[in-house]
Amino acid sequence: MNDCEQQARVAFDNQDWPAAIRLLRQALKLSPQDGELSFLLADALSETGKPKEAMEVLRQALAEEPQNIELLFALGDLFFEVEDSDQALDCYRKILEVDEQEGEAWASIGLVHYQQLRYADALDSYRRAVKLDGDSAFLCNCLGDAYLALEDGEQALACYQKALQLDPEDGRTHLNLAEIYYERGDLIAAKRECREAVDCDAELAEAYVTLGNICLDLDETREALRYYQKFLASEQSTVGKDIRAEVAALVEGLKAELS
Repeated sequence: MNDCEQQARVAFDNQDWPAAIRLLRQALKLSPQDGELSFLLADALSETGKPKEAMEVLRQALAEEPQNIELLFALGDLFFEVEDSDQALDCYRKILEVDEQEGEAWASIGLVHYQQLRYADALDSYRRAVKLDGDSAFLCNCLGDAYLALEDGEQALACYQKALQLDPEDGRTHLNLAEIYYERGDLIAAKRECREAVDCDAELAEAYVTLGNICLDLDETREALRYYQKFLASEQSTVGKDIRAEVAALVEGLKAELS
């Protein structure tokens, strides 16, 4: 490993993205066929909001190593993030051409199908992933999401409960269970699972909204207000802009009601 590459890796590990990008580009000039350096550069570019540049780096690397599974996953995941489903599926299917036992590729295919509202296809893909890799909390949650989208609440509940057995500390699983209980009108169970969700993952912002809604239904107005305020404090992404506006308006209304 030359000095430039070593400095690049240190900058990457320290999340100094501008320095990492500059140094990784320099390192790649010395080792243009190093797939790992390309992977790191693409990751750093993605972290700085430059997905198109990251994709180009990965395409160039794959031209040299077309069967590099790590690079194919990275490119597929970038396409998935920008909702280019056809390109993402192409990458994941190429992985299966290289290794038909790669269950994670089937899970990724399932996520694409789910994103595109093809829930039956998503369910089939997740099942293939489970057959190859066995059960995991992640896959059980994915299966539960697909069953729920297909309006099979009983199967969804069973999947979420199994996910919880596999990983009792997974906040997302607790939230999924809470939302099922909430839909069924079991507010006490829903509130319990929602509290477990934020205990496991305090940054799970949507759980605070669900908790606020549950508390409102339980006529616990002050507690509802507190949870909505926690949501506003934790949800800062542009993706959640609309829901933030709705919750902010609700907070103002509740403050006026309680004053």
